[in-house]
Amino acid sequence: MRLLSRCWTLITLLALPLLPASAAIAPKDLPVAVCVISPRVEPVEAVDGFGVVPTPTPRLVVLEPLLELRILREGQPPWQRSGSPSRPILTPLDWPTTPIAPGEFVLLQLRPRGAATGAFAHVQLAGGSEQRMRATEALLARLGQDPAAWLEAFDRALEYGDVPLAWTLLFHPRAPRSGELDGLRAEVIRRGCGS
Repeated sequence: MRLLSRCWTLITLLALPLLPASAAIAPKDLPVAVCVISPRVEPVEAVDGFGVVPTPTPRLVVLEPLLELRILREGQPPWQRSGSPSRPILTPLDWPTTPIAPGEFVLLQLRPRGAATGAFAHVQLAGGSEQRMRATEALLARLGQDPAAWLEAFDRALEYGDVPLAWTLLFHPRAPRSGELDGLRAEVIRRGCGS
């Protein structure tokens, strides 16, 4: 399907199995598996995933239903939302708090359904450069509601290896609905973080 099939490298964050509640391990030490589809992140050692976002308000798309989502940033009180096993937090979720500033670091803590209380996957996001964020916002404004323009911008981002921008375009709240765009979104979500 378009260029998507040539650049498929989604990741699984800390893809270890969840341990039974009877295991004698502190909740913070329990491995937690989540598949963050958007914004685009890569696995790193210090946290489960890291990504530079080209827009101040990335749309969150996580494959698993969440019981808890926290957004931590320096100098601000944490933002938090809780769900329950019967009413989990579902995505896509538009960025729910103050926009990310250029160069700002934001930590997402995600607890999927089935994870112990206090067990989180940690995803560090960093705001792109001021120039990068301005260019992304200008591109989004130029695209308007023309599905063909969004598809062309998506393909161009993939051609240049700019998967963070491609995923931003694909899942952006202002992206128009069209059969082809909806099909691409469904395919990305269907593939999840597998190969």
